[in-house]
Amino acid sequence: DEGFLRITDRIKDMIITSGGKNIAPQRIETAVAKDHYIEQFIAIGDRRKFISALIVPNFVALREYAQNHGIANTTAEALVQHPDIIAFYRARIDDHSQGLANYEQVKQFTLLPALFSQETGELTPTQKIKRKVVAQNYADVIDAMYPAD
Repeated sequence: DEGFLRITDRIKDMIITSGGKNIAPQRIETAVAKDHYIEQFIAIGDRRKFISALIVPNFVALREYAQNHGIANTTAEALVQHPDIIAFYRARIDDHSQGLANYEQVKQFTLLPALFSQETGELTPTQKIKRKVVAQNYADVIDAMYPAD
């Protein structure tokens, strides 16, 4: 504002959309990942038209929600594909994104049935998500969130 540089995230983590917007994923992840129903969350969007996300639900909380709402099959695989669960997460993400700029908001997301782990190389020993490894491991899932132009 007054000619000072403000650092908002690690430069290697910055997302630059295909439209040229520089986005600090930490801001999005902090806004959304505090949700009780979210275990792990990663914002995606580098060289893409919009922000998307990979979300691993908190399955303990989600199974309780599902049972209270008449959803019988509570396996992780079934829950992440259930239309009511997807709508539930859409509403939660939209609610948490209200303070973000339009270009920072998550437009698409995919719920994943398993946690990111050290064994798959997706987490560091301190449990931080390795963005590049996740992007490689879930390339097909990520590409599916971005329809071809």
